[in-house]
Amino acid sequence: MDWSGVPNRKLLAGLYLVAFPAMVAGLVALLVSQLTGQSLLPVVAGILFVGGQLVIVGLAHTLRAAVPAGSTKGDPRGVAWNRLTLGRELPGAWRVVRG
Repeated sequence: MDWSGVPNRKLLAGLYLVAFPAMVAGLVALLVSQLTGQSLLPVVAGILFVGGQLVIVGLAHTLRAAVPAGSTKGDPRGVAWNRLTLGRELPGAWRVVRG
């Protein structure tokens, strides 16, 4: 995706750099709690995972115009969500934040 034409790109890239690790940490914590039988950990893990996904869904909606037009036949929001959820935009977001 092209972050250059996005308004507030540093803020959005920073949000993504926080939301993606939170989502992954929530998923890993949820799996660990399933294996160990912890009772409090699933609540914290669920909050991290859902919070991270809510931010990523919002970013996908905001960044739908940054998806290259010829790269896909699908909905740009879906393409943006896939790229953000899979972590494929981490290097680009890091470059934007670093300037």
